[in-house]
Amino acid sequence: MEINEYQKLAMTTLNPQIEKEKIIINAVMGLSAESGEATDLVKKHLFQGHDLNRSEMIEELGDIAWYLAEAATALDIDLSEILEANIEKLKKRFPEGFSAERSMHRYRFYGWEKADFEVDCPEYPGIRNVFELYDALKECWSYETCAPRMADDWSKEDPSLGQCSITSFLVQEILGGKVYGIELPDGSYHCFNVLEDRIFDLTSEQFEKRLDYGKSVEQDREKHFSKEEKYQRYLLLKERLREKCKEKDTD
Repeated sequence: MEINEYQKLAMTTLNPQIEKEKIIINAVMGLSAESGEATDLVKKHLFQGHDLNRSEMIEELGDIAWYLAEAATALDIDLSEILEANIEKLKKRFPEGFSAERSMHRYRFYGWEKADFEVDCPEYPGIRNVFELYDALKECWSYETCAPRMADDWSKEDPSLGQCSITSFLVQEILGGKVYGIELPDGSYHCFNVLEDRIFDLTSEQFEKRLDYGKSVEQDREKHFSKEEKYQRYLLLKERLREKCKEKDTD
C-alpha cells in the first residue's frame, strides 16, 4: 500500500465533529497516548516477564501511524512529504550512513538544531554542511585569530572566544544570509548569522549564559573590516579554513 493511499483511507475514519483547527491537537495528543501504549508493552516484557506480543505491538504501531496521518492531514500535506523530509534530514546528519561518532557528537552552538544548511562552495572542498564547517573552524580558531582584547584568555578549551565577527562574516561569504550583532556590556557586538530566517551562532559556546538574540542589529562588513587588525585575522582564518578543507578533501 502506498503511504498516501493509507493516509486517504485512514482519514475516512476521522471524527467529522472535530473542528479543523483542533485536529492537530487531537493528533499530537493521540501520538503521545499511543506511544505510551507501545512503551507499556515493552515495559511489561522487560520488567514483568510478559511475552512481547507481536500482534499487540503491530496494533499499537498502527494506531501511531493513524495519528501521524491525522497530523499530516491537519497541516494539509501528504504523509509522504513528512517521510521524505525526514530522509533528507537523515542524509544531512549521516551522509555516509549511520556513524556512532556523529551520533554521539551533539552540537552545542546556538541554533544547531535548525542549521541543516548544505555547503556547496568549491573554494572549501570537503565541507558539505554547516556542521562540518563548524568542526573545521574549531580546528582553525587560535590565539592569532582571537580579538586582541580577549587573546590572553583564549585557550583550546574555549576555542570560540573572541572569534565571532571574523567567523560570522566568513560564514556569510560561504553561505550568504546576514550577520547580526548583540551589544555587550563593554559596547562591543557579538556577531552571529541569520540565513532563511534561522539564527545560528557558531561561536556562542564562549558564553556561560544564553544571549538574547531578539535584541540585535544588522552588522556592516565594511565597517568591521575597516579595522586592519580584524581584517588580517579574517584573512588568516579564511586561509586556515582553506588549508583544512584541502586536508579533509585528500583524506
